[in-house]
Amino acid sequence: MKDHRRWLVATFVLIITAIAYIDRVNLSIAAPILTKEFHTNAAVMGLLLSSFTWTYTLFNLPAGMLVDRIQVRVLYSLALLVWAVSSFLTTLVRSAGALFGPRLLLGIGEAPFAPAAIRTLADWLPKSDRATGSSMFISGVALGSAVGPPILAYLVSGFGWQSAFIATGVLSLLVAVIWYAWYRNPLDDKKLSERERQLILRDQEPPKQDGRAPWGEIVRHRDIWAITGGYFCLLYILYTFITWLPSYLVQDRHMTVLHSGFATSIPWTVAFFCGILGGRLSDFALRRGVSTLNARKIVLVGGMIAALAIVGTALASSSALAIACLSISTAGIITANGAVWAATQDVMRALNLTGSATGFVNAIGNVGGILGPIVTGAVAYATGSFLAPLGLAALLALIGALAWGFGMRSTPRTRVAAADVVLEGRNER
Repeated sequence: MKDHRRWLVATFVLIITAIAYIDRVNLSIAAPILTKEFHTNAAVMGLLLSSFTWTYTLFNLPAGMLVDRIQVRVLYSLALLVWAVSSFLTTLVRSAGALFGPRLLLGIGEAPFAPAAIRTLADWLPKSDRATGSSMFISGVALGSAVGPPILAYLVSGFGWQSAFIATGVLSLLVAVIWYAWYRNPLDDKKLSERERQLILRDQEPPKQDGRAPWGEIVRHRDIWAITGGYFCLLYILYTFITWLPSYLVQDRHMTVLHSGFATSIPWTVAFFCGILGGRLSDFALRRGVSTLNARKIVLVGGMIAALAIVGTALASSSALAIACLSISTAGIITANGAVWAATQDVMRALNLTGSATGFVNAIGNVGGILGPIVTGAVAYATGSFLAPLGLAALLALIGALAWGFGMRSTPRTRVAAADVVLEGRNER
């Protein structure tokens, strides 16, 4: 694949993201069985399903800063090793309370994954490919959430819930070794052709030569706060889907665990393809002369409007219609999610703070990810139904669309010469 090595890197990032989300949904698939085996309820399970995001959110800021200082080759591999250890430890627990330990550890291990992914894409992709690359990264969320549930449901149903965690642990361990052996920075990758290297560099913003920009540049940036506000809403919905969709299908739609696993994969499969198309749409608009900001906002706002189909899920009279509405909503969330990271790169690449900004956006946005599973579990437990939690998720989709539509107002940056980027990139290193 001559002159396409950057897309091999983006594809590997997609695969690692898929594994991250398989690790996240393994507990969701096992939740109906663990609720009975450990004699607990939906409210407690909501805390357990959310606990991963507690440490994940707490460690996102330092993890983002770490990504701007440590090679992603090393950091990604170490993170994957922690994911594996978390999965293996989960097989040893014998009570609901004991599950908190491995889930909190998983949150620590996954904290660097999003900043590392965005930093990798920022290093490897020119601005004109940025949304497509970011959408590939986020489509890994959909891929993991689509492939994971049916496979894990089969393992849980046939071999016990522990088998699902053994499988995810082995997978994470294997990919950690492969990534460390294969990945190199674009300036050091001997298999990258000079033609593709120049293609990458000529359409990138040059990092600052005079050291790293102060953190105040992130905190004072209006666009970063607008991106973060909408991302809070998006992650509330996303984590509600990831953690509670299997239980919703079992409780409200009366499916078996195995059937719910396969049904859960349908919305995520649709989202996988729509997410990549959304990124290509944003990059196409950029090449056709649409400003950088508006090219991202088309996908951001459009995705959240599509997410309003949650209302149809809540009110659908049949399981088939509910799954169809879920597919539209999930596709919208994943499509918008990719544009979030393209916009973050657009804003912060020139300041050499891509990893730090990603950690900032992810840390604050993930407060929504913390609240989604907890609030959903508590309200479902109190009302005996998922109708009200789904309605709240729809309201947040509308708020997120408004935050992005009216909150982001930056002027697009100008293109720089490839020679300047090469010089400054080498100076930085």
